[in-house]
Amino acid sequence: MLSSKALSKKLTATYCTATNSILVHKANVQRKNVYANNAQKIIRNVTQQQLQTFNNLPATYLQNAKAKAFPIKYAAALMQKLFA
Repeated sequence: MLSSKALSKKLTATYCTATNSILVHKANVQRKNVYANNAQKIIRNVTQQQLQTFNNLPATYLQNAKAKAFPIKYAAALMQKLFA
């Protein structure tokens, strides 16, 4: 199963439960086309801490919201934890 969260206004992170990996890709890539060749970065064998950080990211519907609605600083801090 795929679940997507917003990393920034232009980046989306998608978690795949089948492969236990997180794929980072452009926000305009459709959910059905999320493959390794469309991903800018792939995190394989996700740890429990990375999964909790992923779940804390804002929802993807906030990407299209105005700048006040999207928590830019919060998402940037979580992105650093996710890639650490």
